[in-house]
Formats: sequence, structure tokens, C-alpha cells
Amino acid sequence: MKKLNLKILNFKSIKDTFKRFPFTITSATLASIFFIMATYDEYAEDFNNKMISYGLVFAFAIFLYAFIKLFNEGLRNFYDLKNLKNNNLLKVISYVITLPILYGIYELVYDKAGPLSNYNDNFVFFTLIAFLVVGTSFVAKFNYHKDYVVYVAKILRAFIISNIYSFIVFIGISSIVFALDSLFKFDFGSLVYLRIGIFSFILFNVITFFQDFPKVRDSFTDYKYPKPFRILLVYIITPLMIIYTLILLAYFIKILALWQIPNNLIVNLVIWFAAFSVVYLFFLSRVDSIGFINKLKIIFPISLFPLLGMMFFAIYLRISEYGLTENRYIVIAGGLWVFLSLIYYIFYRENSNITVPIFLATIILITGIGPASATSLSLRSQNARFEKLLKENNMIAGEGIRSDVNIDSSAKNQIIDIVSYMDKRDRIEDLNHLPKDFKLSEENFTKVFGFSNKVENHSYLGYSYTDNIVEKGDLGFNIDIEGYKNMIFVYSLDHISTCGDYKFERKKKEINIYKKFNDDYELQKTIDLLALRDKLKTLKKTKDEIKLDDLAIEDDNFKIYFTNIYFGNEDNIENAYVEFYLLTK
Repeated sequence: MKKLNLKILNFKSIKDTFKRFPFTITSATLASIFFIMATYDEYAEDFNNKMISYGLVFAFAIFLYAFIKLFNEGLRNFYDLKNLKNNNLLKVISYVITLPILYGIYELVYDKAGPLSNYNDNFVFFTLIAFLVVGTSFVAKFNYHKDYVVYVAKILRAFIISNIYSFIVFIGISSIVFALDSLFKFDFGSLVYLRIGIFSFILFNVITFFQDFPKVRDSFTDYKYPKPFRILLVYIITPLMIIYTLILLAYFIKILALWQIPNNLIVNLVIWFAAFSVVYLFFLSRVDSIGFINKLKIIFPISLFPLLGMMFFAIYLRISEYGLTENRYIVIAGGLWVFLSLIYYIFYRENSNITVPIFLATIILITGIGPASATSLSLRSQNARFEKLLKENNMIAGEGIRSDVNIDSSAKNQIIDIVSYMDKRDRIEDLNHLPKDFKLSEENFTKVFGFSNKVENHSYLGYSYTDNIVEKGDLGFNIDIEGYKNMIFVYSLDHISTCGDYKFERKKKEINIYKKFNDDYELQKTIDLLALRDKLKTLKKTKDEIKLDDLAIEDDNFKIYFTNIYFGNEDNIENAYVEFYLLTK
């Protein structure tokens, strides 16, 4: 640790870092200067937009020049050191082409309304940065990559250390400024801390990070993980990964056994875990002296395929119903990367793993730019969905839209959803059949479609008994159970649940209640969700306050009190959420 501190503070080391990454450090310096300049006059909007735009260009240049420098280092390592003519020529060309690239980035980020105010430009900008970040990890190692996993571990170590030091510098300088401001009334202003943050986490961070960046020609073939990291990876992370995988597999078996549609939540639960699993297996590949770990490297990737299949099926259902969006595209792209990486781990276990980030960089690049990008395909999908809705409801009149057609609330909501989605992404002009000068507002929307873009608010139907409880400290449930023996609370009913002698079965548009007699369950009552919805709609219109008894269902042997009902879209009964108390005699 002491040696590391000396290195960080060593002027010669900083000088050597600048010599190795001159354009990268210069870009970090200029980015910091321009960002700081944008903080001095909050009313100079045009000037600040320019400064922030320049700052974003040079922030991009940090990653670009790091990529190019490492590319040239790898190229130099590839060529014979005695014959570097071709290498030097390519080196010059690689830096010359950065000029039109950076100008293109400026055109991308600058907007009078504010830098990166356009959604699509924003998406492309950060996608390109993600590509450069991933590319930087492998671009220098094409020629020699047997030690690639350790090389990435060294990069990760440098990143963690640089951020720790940056945080310490930020806190330290901020404390000094605060003391001077408080004790001697220097009045630096509140934005001084933002400027310190810019210096600490851009310029200082970049210098310290690349100061410790591993050299391409260094060999780490015999490197062993430090004991703390090895313990963390093998004895802490590994058991957690196994337990989480078993939970997801249990859910997978459940939906297969019950023939259920996977919950939408499963998409997020699987994709982030699967992506982390790829990274986990990447670093685990260097651990080979533990028997159960060697077996895990074979079994674990295979166990993830059912989870991926379940995730892809769930996202397919969403796309088939609501069309493709950038977020769903990213889920599919991430799932594809995981799938390819798992195949690689299974069949190429003794390899260097450099292929894994190459897969990722390629997918990121395709996601961000080109005809198959997330924004391009999402636009086509939503346009096709929009066109289909208009045709199905006879709303197309030549090149325009008929506003005199009466359509159901479901179609209205879908049209509203598409138009709002495209407006948020600054692509509303690309929707077919809309007027060329269309600007989204309630008045304009109503004029074009014949109904308000706020109509979706009327389609959401919900009820909670606690909504009418206003007294402080009241828990909200005062249920009269006189004449009844037992009370069962039913909530989050997904498919089938049991409690004592009672079984509750959730179907698409009804809830069945069964009671056990001589080892067999007999149907006692069916809750019709359509009837419940219609009753709730009527009560919403006719009563200021809905009481428990207003929605209650009573029979000779039991009584049902509904405490929470949520239909979301009132036409979508299948996804209704219902909570109730069952009182039995």
C-alpha cells in the first residue's frame, strides 16, 4: 500500500503517464476546463451550452484516444520491432481520423435547447462511449492474450483505486474550501464544490487511472489472485450465485408445472443476474486448484440456459403486445451476449476469454448505430403497431387520420402510448399519417384523433379500503367477524394457494374458492372479476366513499371483504390484483 501511495504521488510517474497517454490526458484537461467554465454564469445559456458541448466532445476524446493509443501499442507488439514503418504510418492515420470523428461528436451533442437534449443523439453518444470502454479492455491484447483475464483484473484494480483516490481528493479539497469559507468568509459560492468534483473525478481520476494501467508487453501468465479477492470470489460470491440460480430455476420449474405465463419481473431478475454471471465466470476461469470450482465451471453455464429461455419468452410476450422499444431491444441484445458467452465458456474453457468482451463490443456497436440499431428497429416496430391500430379501427383517410371514429378504450390507450413514446424520443415526426407539423398537446391530439391524450387516466381502476382512513394511527381494518369462526387473508394470489382446509385458485377472469372434504376439494364460491370490476366502476361513479360492505360478497357459510383491488387498465381483467378477507363459519 505504501509503494502504491508513493507511485500515485510521484511526479515522474505522472510525467511517464502523460508521455504514454498524451492525447488522453490533454482531453481530460480540456474537458475539465470547459465543464468548469460552464459553471460561472448560470444566465449565459448559449455560452454554457457551448462549453458543455465542448466538454462532452473532449470527454468522448478521453475514451477515443485511450482506445487508439492501446490499439497502436497492440499493433507495435504485433509487428517486428525492427521494421516499424507500417506501424508508424497506421499510427499517424489513426490519430488523423480522430479529427472528423470529434467534429461529428460535436454535431451530435450540440443543440440550442441544450447538449444531448435529443433522445436519439443521447443514446448514440453513450452507446459509442460504452463501445470504447469495452474495446479499450481488449484492443491491445489481440496479439498476445493468454493472460487476458489478469490484464482485465489489473484494469479493474486501477479503476477502483483511481476512484477511491478521486473521492478522497474531492472530500479533502472540499473540506479545505468549506473551512476557509466558514472561518474566513472567502465566499467561494456553492458551485465551487461542483468544480472540485469536475477536477477530482475527471482530470485527477483519468491521470491516476492511466498511471496504473497495465502495459501491453507485461506478462501476467503466472499471476495469482490476491487472497482476499480469491476468498471473495470463491467462498462468498460463489455460494450466493448458486442460491440465486436455484431460486430462479425453482420458479422456472413452477411455471412449467403449472403452465403459467412468466411474470414480467423475471426479465429484470434474469438479465442482470445473467450478465453478472458472465463476468463472474470470466474471473472464475483463473481459479483452477479447487475441485468443486472446476465442476462448477461446467455445470453453472448450462444451468443458465433455462433462465435465458424463460426471459426471452417473457420479453417476446411484451413485444408481441406492445411492440419493440429501446429497453426491450437492450434486454434482447444483453441476452444474446450472455447466450454467446455461455456457449463460449462451455466449449472453450481453456481459452483466454478475450472473445467475451469482443462479443459485447460488437453487440453494443450494433445496438447504437446503423439500420439494426435499437432506435431504428424500435421506430419501425412502433410505426407498424401504429399503422395496424389505425387500420383495424378504420381511422385512415388517405394520408391522414379520421377523427370521427368511435373506438374502444384499449385502442385509445395504445395510440396514446405510441404517440407519447415517440414524442419522448423526439421521433414523433416519423409516425406515419400524422400532420408534418404535429406537436403533441391535448388540443392538437384531440383535433387529430378525436379523443384526448389524457383518456388513459380514466381507464385505470383501483380501490383500497385504507384510502378512506384519515384518522392518525388507524390501521384501516375494522372488520366485524361476529358469527364467523375463522378469517383468512388472501393476497398476491398468483395461481394456487392453500390455507388450512381452503384452496384458492386464480384463473384468467375469476378466483375459485375450494374447501376440503374427505381429501377432496369442492368448489364453494367463484369470484367473477368482470362483475367485481363493473360493481367497482358503478360505486366509483355513485359514491364518494366506498365502504367494506359495499363490495362484500356474503353467503350462508362465509363472507368476503375486499380490501385492495387494482385492475390497471380496466379492460385487462387477467392482470387484476385482488386482496380480500375470507370469513368462514
